[in-house]
Parts: sequence; structure tokens; C-alpha cells
Amino acid sequence: MSAALRELHDSLLSEEGGTLATYIPELARVDPALFGLALATLDGRVHAAGDADVPFTLQSISKPFVYARALADLGLEAVLSRVGAEPSGEAFNAISLEPGTGRPSNPMVNAGAILTTSLVSGDGPAARFERIRDTLSAFAGRRLELDEAVLASELETGDRNRALAYLMRNAGALRCEVDEALDVYFRQCALLATAEDVAVMAATLANGGVNPRTKEAVVPGPVAEHVLALMASCGMYDGAGEWLLRVGLPAKSGVSGGIVAVSPGQFGIGLFSPRLDVRGNSVRGVAASRVLAERFQLHLMHYPGRTAPVIARSGDARTLRSRRLRRRAERDVLHQHGGAIHLRALQGDIEFAAAESVLQSLGALPGKARWLVLELEGVTRLHPIAARMLDAAVAELGGRGIAVVTGDVHRRGLLPHASVEHASVEEAQEECEDALLARHGALLSPDTVLAWEAHDAWAALDEEARAALAAALPVRAYGRGERVLAQDGEELFLVLSGRVGLYGPGVRGRRLGSAGPGTAVQRPGQAGGGLVAELSTSGRVLGAAQQERLERERPRVLARLWKWLAGVGRE
Repeated sequence: MSAALRELHDSLLSEEGGTLATYIPELARVDPALFGLALATLDGRVHAAGDADVPFTLQSISKPFVYARALADLGLEAVLSRVGAEPSGEAFNAISLEPGTGRPSNPMVNAGAILTTSLVSGDGPAARFERIRDTLSAFAGRRLELDEAVLASELETGDRNRALAYLMRNAGALRCEVDEALDVYFRQCALLATAEDVAVMAATLANGGVNPRTKEAVVPGPVAEHVLALMASCGMYDGAGEWLLRVGLPAKSGVSGGIVAVSPGQFGIGLFSPRLDVRGNSVRGVAASRVLAERFQLHLMHYPGRTAPVIARSGDARTLRSRRLRRRAERDVLHQHGGAIHLRALQGDIEFAAAESVLQSLGALPGKARWLVLELEGVTRLHPIAARMLDAAVAELGGRGIAVVTGDVHRRGLLPHASVEHASVEEAQEECEDALLARHGALLSPDTVLAWEAHDAWAALDEEARAALAAALPVRAYGRGERVLAQDGEELFLVLSGRVGLYGPGVRGRRLGSAGPGTAVQRPGQAGGGLVAELSTSGRVLGAAQQERLERERPRVLARLWKWLAGVGRE
């Protein structure tokens, strides 16, 4: 991304249109060649190009962030009663007030910003300004300093803003002294920030009010939403409509040449170039924003095209079974009655439309369904409306006698009405299979010990192989949590009781599968993790020495054993 910003920066250096703001004398002294771009991601990284670290005064870029402070202090209804939310269609400093009330059209024009500033809680103007400075600094992730020279320049030349304030004061809209309101307003406009700071401020709005660098919740999520809505409709003054048409991002400009733009849920953009167009917006900043929006398809109304289906896998236990190795009698029951257990593996960013697809699939569950396994590990985000829809469906399925069991390694509790949440879909499937087997009398109790004659291998071998293996394979017992086949030379374990789990490598290796009585497990390779007794377990062990002796003396017996192992689970 840094390379892309540098390329964009260099491509616009030849654009020298526009003029400096002259009505504030200090702004007319800025180097017109300055040009900086920055983009801040929601994980706190900042990519920059050009003069992105050069400070400039925020001016009107401060407006949405002060509006956020007022909303957080008073609530939307209280602020709306004092400041409107409609585009004015006029210049930023136009005298445009609601007849009779003096209410400004929106908080992004000067009149609305002056009144909004007066709404921020504080014991007097000095305390109110410090609270505003603290808020803007929290958005930026560092303390912002005041440019005293620009402040003095604004105080000297701010007659039009004074006129707006007196008109509002006369109408009863502004309820504090004019000089008090303007002193705080001019100070917030004179705070210094860089394009990198502005990008982080934008990313904080994009991140629901949480600064992605400091992790501080600066304002509540709904406040960030309301601010972005006003930025989208009113942030670029009388050019707001064309901006939304061409760029399609919530944004705010300032006459010092800065622009803040937000891609909600993705990142924030900060731009700085002091030459302005006739609307008071940075010429290079607007051009760069258009290119970014087109190149990276950032427009809010952009249709992203089809995504991967929300249901990655679906089926029942006749075709989609857990990786538990089971004896033939259990497999036969699952093959015959597995239609009672259904699986849906969900994935991606699930919002309303995706949730509707899931509900349609769940509504088609057959009448004989008694268990539903929902795999949620692949769900990157479950939007609130989708969560409510799916959880209501889970509750309704429970009322119909269908137990819903989820598997989610993140343990996020996405569906509170689910019967059980497991750390993996594997464990969720195993639980439902065990319940089905128990219903049909095919599940062995945990303390059952199969006789060698009852092991599945026995039925697959002839008399010679049975006798030879019974003599060659000693019986070994493992306590719960003990590693199985951990000793050198141990190659194969024929399970007679308990349960063995296969785990991936590492201290917290992921559970990959399991084996129950009547089955066999082989020693995993070096990269395959380990076998652990999940219950008190016993069985017969084939070691390397016994294997070599059988290969030498009874190769036919060993061949029959390997043939049985190769065919297990393929029925």
C-alpha cells in the first residue's frame, strides 16, 4: 500500500491548480507545493507518502470530531434539536439559518460547527476547549498542539463567523456569549495535525469509535455511525453531492488543505495539499481521493460482486461424518440412521442476505432430523441482525426437538440458544453421533472393554492370523491424558476400550480426530503431532520388533492385518 500511495503522490505532483486560502493571512504563508497522503488500517498500521508528516491546522476537519463529542455528551435527539442534519447546498461560511429558530442546517458548515462547539460539556470556555482538544487528541492517538499564530490570525479576521454567531444568538439558537463560543471554535480550528494523524482519526471512525493504535474507545459505535452519515451528506459543503457521486466516501475538508475520508470498517485516509478549488477543497486531495476510490473500488454504493457461498458444506451423517474411527457396528448404524444428524458449515461475513440463505437451508431440514451441527469457525463476522435471525432459528429448531450443537475454535458464543458450543466441529459431530448411537443401542459405555474376539480386526482375519497376533501383540493400558505409542518402536495400537485422540503438533495442538474400541491407530509421523488417551484406554500394541518378526516368520499374517487397516472406513 505504501508503494501505491507513493505512485499516486508522484503522479499528482504536476497538478498545480487552485489557490491558497487568503482570508486567514497565516494560511496564505504556507508552502503551496506541500502534498502528503496517508492511510491508516484498522490494525494500527499507517502507510504514507510525500509530506504526510508535515503539521497543518485542522480548520474544518475538526468539525466532525467535535460533533462526535457533542453527540456523546448529549445524545442525538438533543443535538438535533439545536443543529440540523440537512445539506445546505451552500458555501461553508454561508449565512443559512432556519427561519424563526436560527438553527444551522448541519454541523459541517461554520454556523453549525460554532453552535456544536458550544454544546460540548465544560465548565467555561477554557475547560470546553481542553475537552475538545483531549477528544481530537484521542482520535489521533497523540496530543495535538495549538498553532498560536493561526489562532491570532483567525481572531483578527473572523468577522463573518462573528456575524453568524450574533445571528444565532439573536434567534436564541446560540445560548452562550458570542466571544466565548468563537474563542473555543477558533482554537479547535487552529489545532495542528499531520496527514498521518488525520488518517488515524479517520480510522477511529471507521473502527466504530475505537482508535486502532491506542485501542481507546473514543466515542460509542452509534456516535461514529451518525458522524459518518453527516460527513457523507454534508462534509464537502456545496460539493457534497458530486463528491458522493464520484468518490462515495464520508469525508470532510478544511481550508488549510486537509481532507479526512473514511472507508467504514476498512481504513481511514488523511490528505494534505494547501491549494484549494472554488469550493474550498484541496485540489490535489480531491484528485487523489477520486483515484483511490476508483482504483480500490471504495465507493459506498459499489457492488462487490458475488462472494463465496455462506454455506461451505452441508449434508448429513451418512456422508459427512466426524473423523472418529468407529467399529463396524457403529458405522452401520450411522449409515442407516445418519439422516437424523445434519451439518452446515458457515463461512465469511454473514449479514442479512447471507443469513436469509442459511435460514432457507435450515427450513428445508427433513422431519426426521434430530441434531444440527453448525460449524462457525469460518465465520469472520456475524452482523447483529444476522445473529438475531440465526439465533431465533436455533431457538425455533430446539422447540421442534432438534438439538443444535456448534463448533467454533474461537468460542465466541455467537448463537446463545445453541445446546452446546464445542471448540471444534469435530467434537460437535462426535457428540451428535454418540447420541444417535446411544439411541439405537450401539454406543459402548466408557468402561466397556472389548474382548479380542469382539475387535473388528478379529472378523477380518483367519484363524492363523488371529492366533499369531494374539500371541505377538501384548495388551497395554493408558491412563487419561497419557500419550499412546510414545515409546520408541511402538507402531500400531488396536483399541479395546476407552478413546484415543489424535492431536496436531505443538503444546496446544489441534484435535484432528479420535479412535474408539474396535478400531486401530498407527503412530503418527514426526509432523503429525501425538496420540493421547482421552479416557482410560487399553488395547494391543504392535511394536517394531514384533513387526519385524512377523515379516520374517509370518508375512501372510501381517499382510492380512495391513489389508484390514487399509479398508477401515471405506465402506
